[in-house]
Amino acid sequence: MKNILKQFAAWATSSRSNPFLWARLKLTAFYTGGVLIVLIIFSVAAYGLFVKDITANLEYEGTDFEKEASIEMQIIEKAEGQLRTALITVDGIIILFIAGFSYYLAGKTLKPLESVYARQKKFIADAAHELRTPLAVMKTGSEAVLSGDNSKQEYKKIIQDSLEEIDYLSAMVDDLLFLARSDNLVKTEFSKFNFSRLLHRQVELMASYADKKNITIKNKIEDELYINGNKAYLKRLLANLIKNAIDYNKPRGEVAVSLRKSKGSVELKISDTGIGISENDLKHIFSRFYKADQAHSKQSGGAGLGLSIAEEIVKLHQGAVNISSRQGEGTEVAISLPFGFNFS
Repeated sequence: MKNILKQFAAWATSSRSNPFLWARLKLTAFYTGGVLIVLIIFSVAAYGLFVKDITANLEYEGTDFEKEASIEMQIIEKAEGQLRTALITVDGIIILFIAGFSYYLAGKTLKPLESVYARQKKFIADAAHELRTPLAVMKTGSEAVLSGDNSKQEYKKIIQDSLEEIDYLSAMVDDLLFLARSDNLVKTEFSKFNFSRLLHRQVELMASYADKKNITIKNKIEDELYINGNKAYLKRLLANLIKNAIDYNKPRGEVAVSLRKSKGSVELKISDTGIGISENDLKHIFSRFYKADQAHSKQSGGAGLGLSIAEEIVKLHQGAVNISSRQGEGTEVAISLPFGFNFS
């Protein structure tokens, strides 16, 4: 008995620390309590009407009416007792069923909220983790500057490191703000523009960055393809994807950027001959702050938000994105974006 009480106490404590379990139990109690009140009212009314109807129809004739009345009253009392037992039993079964069903229904109702809450907690924890490292680097550098025991070259190195970490923090804050606003973005920001020209321009802008890393970019862009979309967001999408293809490539590797017209949409493909992504990592590639491995982390220096942002931008334009990859051979990102207007 003591063990059962201890287990119940532990369960009660854990349920209070879990807000969704506690809310589920309260909803179950609320639903069950409401049904219980209705059942009690119905049962009392049914019992009262039954008893009243029987007693109202009692008729005694003859000289032995007292004996007849006594026998009938005994039968009525027995019937009343059986009715009470039947009502209590049926009500009990219904309440047990309703309690179980209410617990299941409350779980279904709260599941989407619990999922969002869990993702939010993970997002905050991951963001805090990503912020900790650059802040630690900047703090260490500031302490070194304050000590005054460094050469001019060392001071320069400390400032350069701090600036790099500031750039990293600034980029991550921009990414976080974009993701935070992504649910409130509206289509009124869309306009018709030349998507081919935008893609050409992004390839030109990334050419020097690719040269520094000894990467060749192949341009396979079909000209004069227009879409209806948000130019700034799509520019960000292209910059992220092309930079990823360069960062995760091999020395003297290639990046192929292609764009072609399809039925009702444009098909964008960005492929590389890089290090690739494992099958297990590919399942989580769009998760926020997810980094496939240490090699990816060191090469990109990012916080793992680029592909999450890319997915949000594609969703905003009612498009589809698919990533295929083989480890050691390369990766291909395929995106389909609807025109958003009658194309001629």
